[in-house]
Order: sequence, then structure tokens, then C-alpha cells
Amino acid sequence: MDTAVLQALEKIRCPFLDVFFGIFTALGEEFVIAAVIAVVYICFSKRIGEQALITVMSASCITAAVKSGVRRLRPYAAGTVDRVDIDNVLVSTTDLDADMSFPSGHATATSGFFATLAIRFRKPLPIVLCSLFTVLVMLSRLYFGVHYPTDVLAGLAIGAGLAFFWNFVYCKWLGARLYIYLAVAVLTIPFLFIPRTATHSMFQISAIALATAAGLLIEDKLIKFEDTKRWLYRLFRLLILAAFAAIVFLPLEFLLPEGEWFSFLKYFATLFAAITLAPLTYKKLKI
Repeated sequence: MDTAVLQALEKIRCPFLDVFFGIFTALGEEFVIAAVIAVVYICFSKRIGEQALITVMSASCITAAVKSGVRRLRPYAAGTVDRVDIDNVLVSTTDLDADMSFPSGHATATSGFFATLAIRFRKPLPIVLCSLFTVLVMLSRLYFGVHYPTDVLAGLAIGAGLAFFWNFVYCKWLGARLYIYLAVAVLTIPFLFIPRTATHSMFQISAIALATAAGLLIEDKLIKFEDTKRWLYRLFRLLILAAFAAIVFLPLEFLLPEGEWFSFLKYFATLFAAITLAPLTYKKLKI
């Protein structure tokens, strides 16, 4: 079935569909989803943004661990179909790890985020739009020949499953939610010492998960910034967030030597500073 679906999609490839699915695969990139969540968290709804962040990050931790352990060859690497080559600022199919097919990170992040929104709003239109967007992102990964149907379905199950899990946690154990997320983040550490799972993506996702867990705990207990409805304040918030991230990331990018643990430190420090110092600045400036 996996092969039949991919070969059927390969037959309908054309320039228009290359662009069409290229847009959705770009919008489903993990860093794009992360940027959208940051905007929601900082500018619109701290509550929804936090839940979406925790959902996507914990789901991505599971996906990264499974990817690193399973090491399934991507369809184009296995000779099942040819790959559609795209390489631009937003998305690239040419620099992927050939043995990191299962599960799909795009499907995981997209389904986790949009399932969280659908669960939160619980209205027909948001549910339909969120479902449609998720399906189109999943189809784009099949169309380009970089994932099997079972890869995207597994990513969907992980992302949507974690969305329902965290919604339950937020409803029943709100006070414990950040400690549960911290436990999930800590569980990624052993994978960094196992040769097969100590991949670059595993180091990256572990650093980001630990930084966001620690940062959210500090913000929740000590800072407690509030939502704003003023558009000018929202703009200032985004600029401050970007400034703190850049101030930490850029020096470390140039000064730290290469290596997975140095990369871990770079991502941890950048995210931790952004999640704690930016909200603290919002409170001090009363924006």
C-alpha cells in the first residue's frame, strides 16, 4: 500500500503541484510551526500558546527518538520513487537524512499544533480548516517522495494523540502540567548517550525541550506576564523576543566550536534566555 500510494502520486507530478505542495510543506516545517506558536504565546493567548508549545515539543521528542532508533530509509533512498528536488530558504528536500523517514516530523508538528487549536476552539470551521491544513502538509511529504504514508500517519497519531493528552492534563492537572512536561524533556537525555540515537536532531530537540520546560516553569512561578490586546505592544514584544534570541545565539554560533554538545548548549541558552528574559522585560516595561 505504501508503495502504491507513492507511485500514484508520482504519476500526477507537474510544475503547478510542485509549487502547491511546496507551499504546504514549507508551512509545515517545524521552525515555521514554532514561529507561529511563539507569536500566539507572546501576542495573543499565553494559555493556548503554552499548550500548543508543550504539545508540539513533547510530540517532537517522541518522533525524534523513534526516528533515531528506527532509521527507516526514505522512499527516494530506497528506490521506491524519485524525489522532487526543492532547495530554497524555507524548505529543502535535498539535505534530508536519508535514513530518518519514520515518523514524519512535519506530520507530527503540524497535527500537534492544529489538533490543539481544534480541541481548544471546538467549532466546525476551525476543526475543518485545521484538519484540511494537516492533511495537505501530510500529502506534500508523500508527493515529494520523502515519506511513506505510514510515516505521516504515525506522525499524525503522535501529534494528535499528544494534543488530546495535554488537553486532558490542562483540564485535570493544570498545576502539574509544567512538571509533567519537564519530566518528558528530562527523558530525552539518555538518548544522547546511546550511539544509535545520539543524532543531531536528537541533541537539538532535547536542548529545546529542556530549555522550554525550565523557562516556562520560571515564567509561570516568578514572572507571570499577561496577554495584551494592543497591536503596538504585540509588535514590541516580538522585537524584544527576537533581540534576546539573537543576542544569545549569534555570539555562541561564532564562538563555540563544532560538536553536538556545543550545539546543545547553543540551543538551550538561546531558548531559555528568550522564554525568561523577554517576558520579564514585558513586565518591566508594562507592555
